[in-house]
Amino acid sequence: MVSRIGREIELSPVEMGSRLGRNAEINMASGSPDPSTIPVKEIERAYEDVLNELGPKSLFYPGAGGQQELIKQVDDYLPAIGITSKDPVVITSGAQHAIELLSKYFLENGTVMVENPTFVETFSAFRLRASITIPVKVDGKGISTDELNVLTKIVRPDLVYVIPDCHNPAGVNMAEERRKELVELAEERDFYVIEDDPYRPIAGCVPPPLKNYDRSGRVIHVSSFSKILAPGLRIGFVQAPPEVAEKLSLLEQLDFSTSTLNQYVVSRLLRSGFILSRTKYLPQHYSKKMKVLVDSLTDAGILDFNMPSCGFFLLLDLKRNAHRVLEEAVKHGLAFVPAKDFFLRGGETMARLSITLPDEEQIKRGVEILKRIIRA
Repeated sequence: MVSRIGREIELSPVEMGSRLGRNAEINMASGSPDPSTIPVKEIERAYEDVLNELGPKSLFYPGAGGQQELIKQVDDYLPAIGITSKDPVVITSGAQHAIELLSKYFLENGTVMVENPTFVETFSAFRLRASITIPVKVDGKGISTDELNVLTKIVRPDLVYVIPDCHNPAGVNMAEERRKELVELAEERDFYVIEDDPYRPIAGCVPPPLKNYDRSGRVIHVSSFSKILAPGLRIGFVQAPPEVAEKLSLLEQLDFSTSTLNQYVVSRLLRSGFILSRTKYLPQHYSKKMKVLVDSLTDAGILDFNMPSCGFFLLLDLKRNAHRVLEEAVKHGLAFVPAKDFFLRGGETMARLSITLPDEEQIKRGVEILKRIIRA
């Protein structure tokens, strides 16, 4: 007899889109960083340095909670990207692992409120463990705190999950006043907020994180080095109140999934200042590519989209079934992600377009393909 999770787990639209994208000339489905920005040579040198200096020690079991050397470097790095909280850090195998650990700790048939839309792959970790999931609308200023205020008067959630910066898939930033209102609601109504914030290092100018407004231990900050460095290293972290951080470290004893060697590699790249230096130019790199996409859509008369603030994604309303448009687009060499599964309600006509893998000319050609399909 399989578990409920075993029965309900299914292929995510992101993974489906990624599989289609492998065979498409123009891949606007992937959430991986632009390959041209991944610093292969610097990572290679860091591996050599770690192995030469630490030898077998760099290949021991990782230990729960993370290597102290990396924790110290993360503590030093956080103020440089605008995070002032002094709560303890737990190292994880990417942000997704952090979300899985938090789901294990907080949820046993509980209630979760999430943005509508939200990132489907992290949401799945909550959906499979919660008994109730409630959508809260998102607009150009992020999650609607007015709607959240009404809903939390009726139902007290265990968790509220938000992506405040460079939202995936909506592309928007949460307004500063809403960040303050959300933290105040969490304190007043006794729920936790999970702030999923992997895009902050590549976002450019964004409001302070929710964690900076937390005075009563209600906000848990999740991030990773996937966007600023490379996703395949699988190094992320959680900054949480001490009692939560301690439990997450204990939960890591169940999997030991965070690579020891990769922790040392990221630690060296942090210590040298290399990772921080990338926050200076990556925002401009992605902003330039996003402008190409926005301008191409506008020139094509395709105007039903959120104006992205930063990050990798633009959420487009195709005004017709997105899966059917994708089927036709793949025949012409274009892949994207139908966004229906990012929504708890609605979303059948929505598509998530990514600017990371295609170059500027491919982005323009991808929009031309969409234009022809939509008009046909």
